[in-house]
Amino acid sequence: MAGTMNFFRAQDEARGRTTKLVVLLVLAIIILTGSLYVLAVMGHGKLFLRGGHDWFQPKLFFATSGVALLIILGGSLLRIAELSKGGGAIAERLGGRLVGANTTDLAERRYLNVVQEMALAAGLPVPLCYVIDGDATINAFAAGNDPQDAAIGVTRGALDHLTRDELQGVIAHEFSHIGNGDVKLSLRIIGAVAGLTALAQLGYIFMRLGAQSSDGDKDSAPFTIAMILTGLVVLVIGSGGIFFAKVIQASVSRQREYLADASAVQFTRNPLGLASALKKVAGMSGAKREASTSELESQHLFFASSGGFMEFLFSTHPPINERIRLIDPAFDGIIPDVVPVQVVADEPAAGFAPASRVAPPPLPTETRAVPSDLQIQDSLGFRGQISAELRTASQDPVSAMGLVLGLILRRDSALRSAQLEKARGLAGGEVAREAAWSEPLLRDLPAGSRVPLLDLSMPALRQLSPEQEALFRLAIAQVGYDAEDGLIVLLIQASMRRYLSKEKNPVSRSGDLAAACGLVLSAVVRTSSESPEAQARAYQLGAGALGLPGLDAALLESEAIDLQKVDDALAVIAGQSVYDRRKFVRACGVAMLNDGKAEPAEIEIVRAVADSLGISFATGLKA
Repeated sequence: MAGTMNFFRAQDEARGRTTKLVVLLVLAIIILTGSLYVLAVMGHGKLFLRGGHDWFQPKLFFATSGVALLIILGGSLLRIAELSKGGGAIAERLGGRLVGANTTDLAERRYLNVVQEMALAAGLPVPLCYVIDGDATINAFAAGNDPQDAAIGVTRGALDHLTRDELQGVIAHEFSHIGNGDVKLSLRIIGAVAGLTALAQLGYIFMRLGAQSSDGDKDSAPFTIAMILTGLVVLVIGSGGIFFAKVIQASVSRQREYLADASAVQFTRNPLGLASALKKVAGMSGAKREASTSELESQHLFFASSGGFMEFLFSTHPPINERIRLIDPAFDGIIPDVVPVQVVADEPAAGFAPASRVAPPPLPTETRAVPSDLQIQDSLGFRGQISAELRTASQDPVSAMGLVLGLILRRDSALRSAQLEKARGLAGGEVAREAAWSEPLLRDLPAGSRVPLLDLSMPALRQLSPEQEALFRLAIAQVGYDAEDGLIVLLIQASMRRYLSKEKNPVSRSGDLAAACGLVLSAVVRTSSESPEAQARAYQLGAGALGLPGLDAALLESEAIDLQKVDDALAVIAGQSVYDRRKFVRACGVAMLNDGKAEPAEIEIVRAVADSLGISFATGLKA
């Protein structure tokens, strides 16, 4: 069961092995280019030095290894550029069909609901959802460069044969890939393989040119032979490169699959759901279909391997039985028959559907004042409800813009009217009307629900045209914020600026990191309803967890917290490494749980801080 598995240790070990394997990939490329140089020296000696070998030939080195590296890197960069269009483009390339929010298919509706629930639980924006209609097997994938442009896809077989709990386990697995950055790594691996393929293709081109240059003239024979031999050598080296890259690619993916399985159980607290889904994958192992070229090179993106030549060596996934036993040690090796499941009308739920889930870890006590990462993560999961009206509005691009605008409207009627006036130009005034319509619903929204609603709106906001996106960014910047709005409005604006930005990282600036952390941590602590004494203790615990030299040991007074300065301080923190940003988010979580409780408003603030800094709390707060 999940309780027997240390998920954080599994994540740390898998990350460490992945780093080593990536280093091996680089070493393989170096070995290949070096081998090409060695063969070139030997050939040069045979032709020009009467069998002797001069191993120090800088010009020859740059003419062989240098050109080979240029071909490899050029091919890789071109392939990565092609794949950088976002998860939706990759999903369509794999044969996926975008599932619309208005779908009437019961299985697809259940699928959308599960994805939304997992996004809320993982603290990630809701990705675009795709279905591969022609695939009757059980499989799924995640693709994209980062959570901002991610997409998830499932096969029709997965929708037809998985129960809700099983589908939830599979989707949680794919969310782990998104949150852990695996999707970006996967695209880079595809690029590396493409680079080595380009080297082999270059050898083939040389051989073709050599063969075509032969016109029966004896004088051209040496050139023809040289071209063919060069092409043959480059082709052999390039083919060897493909072999090594495939082996290392499979090894990297296998370790990432272990990490994703561990994270999926951590998210859902339901190991039996994922284990049962894997058993059904094993039960349908004979139902494989011929994959397209794009699918073969993207095998590591999928939930389960489709097999193929020398699967024991090149499989991008660990053996199914081994994955099942790691999740469910009681597995007896018996694989049940796989039959379609009956899908009934599914109602969206904020948390997870009732199941035999493992109980969440106990919160800190007096004997353990500092919470663990697992306690922080479990506390940050969204457990509330969002009304059907707001859910429906979040699924339309214009209404979604209205919701975001409504979330940052000021309480003062005059100021609110001025804000709405600045947004009149969006969609012919429809966005302002939607914001005004949603205002009463948003005003009654329970504490802690604003950031989750923002995450629900992301698929619709991704459908905005570049012109609409630019106008929306401008409208958000114009409405501004003040002390009355509170920290959450500032953080919502910061998150939206990041989501709508073309930059991959949060906007950053230089500054005093210790002062910035002290200011933002103080602002976070001051949002709680605790007593001044409890707030002071919360700050001290958070500061201690941060362990930053020069950090002010005393909580700032409320009067000293200026939101504009907080915005600037967030930009300073955003400029730090992922490790340091995660460490700061963890410090906020430690402060939040200082009293062993997590108020909905506190949860929302910590989630919003993580969101504005580009950190997913659900994938581990340690680097």
